[in-house]
Order: sequence, then C-alpha cells, then structure tokens
Amino acid sequence: MSDRIVSLSQPHVRPVYRGKARCKYEFGGKAEISVSGGFVRLERFSFDAYNESGGLVDLIERYRVREGCYPERLLADAIYRTRANLTYCRERGIRFMGKPLGRPPKGVAPDVAQSRRDEVERVEVERKFSRLKGSFGLGLVRARLRLTSESVVSLGIIALNVAAIVRCCFCLLFFLLKKLHKNLSKHIIHIPHTSKHTFIQ
Repeated sequence: MSDRIVSLSQPHVRPVYRGKARCKYEFGGKAEISVSGGFVRLERFSFDAYNESGGLVDLIERYRVREGCYPERLLADAIYRTRANLTYCRERGIRFMGKPLGRPPKGVAPDVAQSRRDEVERVEVERKFSRLKGSFGLGLVRARLRLTSESVVSLGIIALNVAAIVRCCFCLLFFLLKKLHKNLSKHIIHIPHTSKHTFIQ
C-alpha cells in the first residue's frame, strides 16, 4: 500500500520510496528547495510521496514573478529533465543543465567542460541540504504535529539564510578594515633619528 498510515501518533506521515541500499523507504517530510544568490528558499514541503518534476514550471513562474525575469540557466537534478520541462525551458530561453534526451546528434560534440562546471555548481544545493541536516537540526526533527514539523523546517532554512547574511557582513567588514588599514599605512611616515626614539607622524 503506497499511501498507508505508518504511525498512529503521526497519521500524516507516509512512506517515501527512495530505493537506497541501506533503506528502501524513508519516513518524514520531503523538502524541495531552490538556491538563488546563495540564499535558500523552501519551494515545497510535504509528507506525501510525489514526483518533483511536476512542480518545476510553478517554481520557475514564481521566480519570474519575484525577480521580474526568467532565470538564465537551471541547475537541477536529473529527475526534473522531462520532455515537458525541457520544452518549457527551451521556449523561454532557459538553459537546462545536463545531456539532451534521446540519441545524441551526429557531428555535434558535447560541451564536456560546461557540463562539468554545471555539475560542480549544482553541488551547492547538496551542501545546503548537508548543512541543514547537520548544523541546523533538520536531520532529526522531533516535532510531532504536522504544522510544528513544517515550522521547524522553515525556521532551519531561515537560520541558514541568517548565517549566510552574517557571513557576508563579516566579509564586508573585513574588507573595509583591510582597505582602511592600507590607506592609513600610506600616510604614516617613519623619520629616522639619532636618538633611541623614533618619531611617527
């Protein structure tokens, strides 16, 4: 039974088939995030098993409403690469990472370097998941109620974004202090003197 109740104390939890070697099923919330400009946005959260590829169009349209334009490129997992999603992105000038579906055309060499860069940059999403599970406690959510679990996940993502803002502020402060120190060092003149003391102007 794919939609069975697995916990009487948490009747909203459903089994999510993952097919991993360690465990075929996972139990808990399923989060879908997007990363833009280094900040994480929770796009969808559900306790039911669903196919992520069906919500890609809504995700892109929300981005267009929010930013005023379509994204230049889309770095996503292979499960999103359906014919409908690829056609949608191609019609709007969005470059979707990955190999094209079907047999590769003859005489056209694939851009291996570009594919490699896309894969390296897409790892940022996996890093965000790792940080959320490790440093921000989403690897073991102990909340019982459905709404409380959603709140815990949302607060974890907010905390991750706040940490990113704080890190940017520290980097900016360090840059300004370094520039200030460099400017001050230009105006300091060391005057040699025959006595023991050195006068600094």
